[in-house]
Amino acid sequence: MRLAGKVAIVTGGAQGIGRGIALCMAKEGADIAIADLKVEEAAQVADEVKAAGRKAIAVKTDVTKQAEFESLYETVRRELGQIDIVVNNAGSASRPGNPFTNNVEEDWDLVWKINVKSIFFACKAIAPYFIDRKAGTIINIASIAGPMNSPNMPPYSVSKMGVVTFTKIVAKELAAHNVNVNAICPGILWTAFWHETAGRIAKAGGKFAGMTPRQVFEDRVNLLVPMKREQTPEDIGWAAVFLASDQARNITGQALHVDGGVVM
Repeated sequence: MRLAGKVAIVTGGAQGIGRGIALCMAKEGADIAIADLKVEEAAQVADEVKAAGRKAIAVKTDVTKQAEFESLYETVRRELGQIDIVVNNAGSASRPGNPFTNNVEEDWDLVWKINVKSIFFACKAIAPYFIDRKAGTIINIASIAGPMNSPNMPPYSVSKMGVVTFTKIVAKELAAHNVNVNAICPGILWTAFWHETAGRIAKAGGKFAGMTPRQVFEDRVNLLVPMKREQTPEDIGWAAVFLASDQARNITGQALHVDGGVVM
């Protein structure tokens, strides 16, 4: 029970990677607040956490609005007593842009607002609380699309590398206050994000013409992942558990690739 007695907030926790993180942290003893616009789905994940014997709440949260983080943190402190861990998982993909000139301004604005600006809001709002407590953990979910400089999704790729850089900046500033700040770069996971992406690839034709999204996904896994297996939300969840535990107390400012060796 590496997180016994701790309270974690997971944004975008209603599905996919966020759900995986929430459930793994609950299994290790943490009480969980699931912050998501999809509050009904978030409530279902909260019920799963409760079934594991932990406390849980679902809080409707729009991560693109700074004031909502203040409200979220106030609610969590009131309902669960404290905040020890903040996992900034909420994110958005972008339309394909290969070449990048296929993208339009709106593509960049959307992912920057959700993928980067929201993390700034989250960190800015929690920093005074963690500084006052002289303790705290922030985990930002980036992507291997950042370090791989993906030409297929330029806005997404740039935004996720921005998450990695911002993580290092915040880690440097908060290190003296005993606050750990790290990022996780997930690899290739069969989530709603990849289902949509694979569907777009299939529609583009070429070697993927006539393939189902799952077949496209498996092709990509076989080609790109040296270990020849897909990653799962639980893989990301267990990495987050480790980074939030005392075992990682001297790890900060890092970007951990959970990708089966893709970036390697």
